Amino acid sequence: MTRHREILVGVVIVAGVFTAVVGTLWLQEVTLGRGTREVEALFDEVGSLMRGNPVKLRGVGIGRVQSIAVEPGGEAVRVRMRIQEDVELPADPVVILAPESMFGDWQAEIVCRTVYPQFDYYEPREPEVLGGHALPDITRLTAAADEISATLTVLTARVEQAFTEETAQNISLAIDNIQEVSERLRDLVEVQAGAFVELATEVESAVVELGGAARSANLAFQKVDEILGAPGTESLLEDVQATVFNLRELTQDLGSTAQGAQVLVMHADSAFVRLDRLMAQIESGEGAFGRLMADETLAIRAQDALRDLQALLEDFKENPHRYVRLSIF
Repeated sequence: MTRHREILVGVVIVAGVFTAVVGTLWLQEVTLGRGTREVEALFDEVGSLMRGNPVKLRGVGIGRVQSIAVEPGGEAVRVRMRIQEDVELPADPVVILAPESMFGDWQAEIVCRTVYPQFDYYEPREPEVLGGHALPDITRLTAAADEISATLTVLTARVEQAFTEETAQNISLAIDNIQEVSERLRDLVEVQAGAFVELATEVESAVVELGGAARSANLAFQKVDEILGAPGTESLLEDVQATVFNLRELTQDLGSTAQGAQVLVMHADSAFVRLDRLMAQIESGEGAFGRLMADETLAIRAQDALRDLQALLEDFKENPHRYVRLSIF
């Protein structure tokens, strides 16, 4: 009976050791018959990452985190990971640390840098060490959310303080004014559209007229070319040249004549000046003609004298023997 219990206790102990070994190997994802290799990455910080957290590629577990240590000088954190040897990493690989679930478990995922180019990865100086970036954990997100919530609360209070009934009425008036301005702008646009249509019509007519004028000018140029290319064009040009020469000589003669006419006009002007001076003297009573024109008695006497002279001449014609006597010896 005692021996039976000892055997039972031994079997239980062996089974427990076997279970512990197998569990440890399973937790470390050690596969018998498959080799492993180590991969290192540097981070500015690692968040809540712990030793033993899974390492994944495209969502599939390929290893575990072996160790986490701060670099000398405290500039970065080095994470050593053990992954399957036959796993081929993507081009330009980087490591992203992020929460695996809502319960605080973290994971390290190996991805290509181009998948998340917006992240600020740590750039290691060692060529075989990967760069990494850690996403903020839930606690940091919660703190950021609390800060945003507090800011929104302040903004809401300020908006409620500023947005009063008077502000609402002012906004309503502003909306009405904007609507009125919009209607006026629409009317203005319609008027301008009509004016633009009329202008476009006039421009089109002007373009048509310009086209007709251009065609007429083209025909005229063609006629001129035909005329210039005609056989008698050279003689016609010579005649035109001779005519122009004759017109030039005629112009010179007219110029000489104009100079003579100018001298004649100057003499006539002098004569008119003298005549004006004589008329002025007559009007002022100077000279015989002036006294005659100024004194009515002299004018009557002169008229009587002229009448007597005329009667004397008539009598002389009728009776010349009264006044002339001829005697021969």
